[in-house]
Amino acid sequence: MICSNLYVSISRYAQTSYFIFWCLMISICSNLKPIPIHVRYFGVSKFASIEAKLGWNPVSRLFAPAYGANAMRNVIMCNTSFIITPITYKLYYPQEKKSNSSLFWYGMGMNFAGNAVAITQQALWGRGLDYAAVNGGRNISYIEVIKSSLQTDGRSAFFTLPKWSSRILMNAPVQGSLPWFYNNVLPLGESNVVGFSKRVLTPPTPSSSSSSNDYQPGSSNNHSRAICETR
Repeated sequence: MICSNLYVSISRYAQTSYFIFWCLMISICSNLKPIPIHVRYFGVSKFASIEAKLGWNPVSRLFAPAYGANAMRNVIMCNTSFIITPITYKLYYPQEKKSNSSLFWYGMGMNFAGNAVAITQQALWGRGLDYAAVNGGRNISYIEVIKSSLQTDGRSAFFTLPKWSSRILMNAPVQGSLPWFYNNVLPLGESNVVGFSKRVLTPPTPSSSSSSNDYQPGSSNNHSRAICETR
């Protein structure tokens, strides 16, 4: 039992680490677009002047400004859908109330909660970009960004009902239904896909038809062959 529980806990840590890694990579890949979001935010010429003033190295250029807030938003939402929702539903949701519809609405509710946290990081991302553009360009200090934002706008700098509502309307219909989709829609065609994949990927085995001259232990042909060889 101890080994089983240890395996399960390690498996969960591995899943979480896997999704965090890919969330970080997604944030980097979004910066490799022909015109990344931060370039559209500043404008091509303004961003080029900021980049030139700060003298970023290739790694900094790859991660782009305010990468931490951008990546954290992705980490929060991916782990809400793929880690927190399925694990908490499996372990803590009343067994007698589990159903397709309860999983759907539970995933939506968790998505609403996850977005309440994620919009704070999205707001921090935008305010971090504003901070970076001051005086022609400066490195972002998240502590200074948070302090100055709270002083000027209070909590509404990072959370307001309109921000939360717009984020939910954009994100919840797809990402909030992912746990339900993976458990109830994908399995419908799983057997067909698995069977087709096996037929395509499994190499054909040659038919081993044994002729009458093949040596087979205990057969009469073997006895005849042995007699002929002794003669």
